[in-house]
Amino acid sequence: MTTPGAVVIGGYANGVSALRSLARSGVRTAVVLTKPHDIAHHSRYAHEAHRVLDLHRRPDGLIDLLQDRASEWRGWALIPTNDYALTALAEHRELLSRWYPLSVPEPEVVRRVVVKPNTYRLANEAGVAVPRCYGPASRVTAQRTDISYPVVVKPQVSAAFWERFGKKLIVARSPLELVAAIDQIERAGLAADVFDLVPGPDDEFYNYTVYLDRQGQPAAEFGFRKLRKAPPFFGVARAAEPATVPELREPTIELLRRIGWRGVASAEYKRDPRDGRFKLMEINGRCYLSHALATRCGVNYPLLIWQEHARRQRVSASSNGWRGTWLHLHADLLYTAVQERGPDWNWQKFLRSYTGPWIDAVWSAADPVPFLAQWSGTLKKAAQEVRSGREMEEVRQRFQPMPAPIPTPFGRDMP
Repeated sequence: MTTPGAVVIGGYANGVSALRSLARSGVRTAVVLTKPHDIAHHSRYAHEAHRVLDLHRRPDGLIDLLQDRASEWRGWALIPTNDYALTALAEHRELLSRWYPLSVPEPEVVRRVVVKPNTYRLANEAGVAVPRCYGPASRVTAQRTDISYPVVVKPQVSAAFWERFGKKLIVARSPLELVAAIDQIERAGLAADVFDLVPGPDDEFYNYTVYLDRQGQPAAEFGFRKLRKAPPFFGVARAAEPATVPELREPTIELLRRIGWRGVASAEYKRDPRDGRFKLMEINGRCYLSHALATRCGVNYPLLIWQEHARRQRVSASSNGWRGTWLHLHADLLYTAVQERGPDWNWQKFLRSYTGPWIDAVWSAADPVPFLAQWSGTLKKAAQEVRSGREMEEVRQRFQPMPAPIPTPFGRDMP
């Protein structure tokens, strides 16, 4: 009998990491590209590659592909690496289950994670701290007199917002800026809410990741701390390190059980320097960007998905204690070069990431082509901008589509 493989859906850096994580155990893989800038198909570990672009607009393209390949991929695990793939698999769960052992929960469960108000409602019920919400992003909310600025305008569905604005949220420092942000969001046809801004630098962000097996038991756990984000304050991790945060374990597992989650999930928190409490930011119910750090530390989430669903095995994993840094070199160097560094920027901290043991999200001496393709695409884009006669400031803004990070008196070094 042929050993089943795995289909990695999404070809960004976390897709590359998933392919490599599976290849270490000899799992045959296929990758489905969903973005024009995807690079995972360049990996030597992608045994086959397919392209379904505009997944956010036409999810049926992915479903059609999976049906067309069902005879060859029957019994393979499906591993989403972005929210569009996660949602598409959940919405077509009944159909796809004819051929695939789906690791993705039911649609209503997925919506409790992908749609942020659902997550925050359940977090409140579970006693998990969240930032104060002033209400929906509307002119009625903007007229409230009890709003303490600055605030963040945060989308109810992150993926669509990122697609439109290139960042996770918008900061408003005054009533006028809040109205302007609301106008932007209404023109884009998106829904958002207005939240208290939790101050402090990027290294106050912590994630607690868990793999809940079919019985809802934690089969693997891993905590990490973000050191820098891309874009700073507003974006995703570009540098991270393992972290011991036992105080996040029980709240995270309790919340995921209330949600009804099964499989991998990564809960992001920010420690609020005003009261010392960890405030829930979001949950990612898929292979998140920096999951290669967990793999290096002995917790291989893509392999756990494959083992439990394609091989029907009992699964477990635990950390091996590796103490190094995960870097997304491409993003880290670009944003360090172009960002406006605030008062909390520390060159010694930045260089320390590169002087100890570290791994990169994309670079691998054994598999270098994805890294070269990523940088080649960036250099071509920059050259096109310069040749078009744009000013350097416009080029910088394309790499950093955000206002400067907000200076805060609450930034401090962590023990």
